Amino acid sequence: MNKKTAPVRDLTEKFQPDIQTNEPLIDTFRQVRARGRLRDRLTGLLPIMMAVYLPTFLIVLLVRQQNRVPIHHLMGDPTKLTNSPFYLGIVTKLGILLWCATAAICLFTSLYLKPLNPSLKHQQFLFFAGILTTVLMLDDFFQFHEEVFPTYLGISEKIVYLAYVIMVALYLVKFYTIILSSRYLVFVGLALVCFALSILLDMRAIVDLVDIGLIYDRDRALLENGFQLFGIVSWFTYFSLTCKEQIQQGMHRFQS
Repeated sequence: MNKKTAPVRDLTEKFQPDIQTNEPLIDTFRQVRARGRLRDRLTGLLPIMMAVYLPTFLIVLLVRQQNRVPIHHLMGDPTKLTNSPFYLGIVTKLGILLWCATAAICLFTSLYLKPLNPSLKHQQFLFFAGILTTVLMLDDFFQFHEEVFPTYLGISEKIVYLAYVIMVALYLVKFYTIILSSRYLVFVGLALVCFALSILLDMRAIVDLVDIGLIYDRDRALLENGFQLFGIVSWFTYFSLTCKEQIQQGMHRFQS
């Protein structure tokens, strides 16, 4: 019995090295497949990478090539450049963040709803809301109405305000049926009222109230920016709730 089992034991010992030598080959095949999948992923992402990184590179290149403005003025943090505290303009920054969030939500929802076959009117309603909000955000961020247009282009601040009012009015007229039928109409009304009061204060429409002592002059900035912040919050709330409602309805139609 011992003589018969001994050769079997020897045979298994002979085959073990062959099995072990195949394991590195299998690992090599796995690595090749993994590299192939990674290459395919990068190839598929190439158009997106070009669309994202090429404009970013051009912005940095333009900043480097121009000689009119110091580079650190364009690339540095304003509070550090002016040795100002971190909370400088914090309310205005909060408003800009809400502008940006509203624009992103509206534009994303309008694109997201497209394959769900919503009504073209609702899709355009959210798309143009995103564009309009982006314009207002850029004005608030770069101070177009207060400095850029009056100082560098010679366009009066009142004309800029009038242009914004016309843009908002055209938007409201085009989509008034959707707005009036919305459950969240009150937020649009509050936003428009607050924006109007902020503009009137900015244009010194209530200067007589300061002269007769009803409000202090230092409270003018508080009221102007306070009404603007309430308007932005109302604007953000309306479109956030509306976009959520549209997505839910679109998903329901898609599933049914």
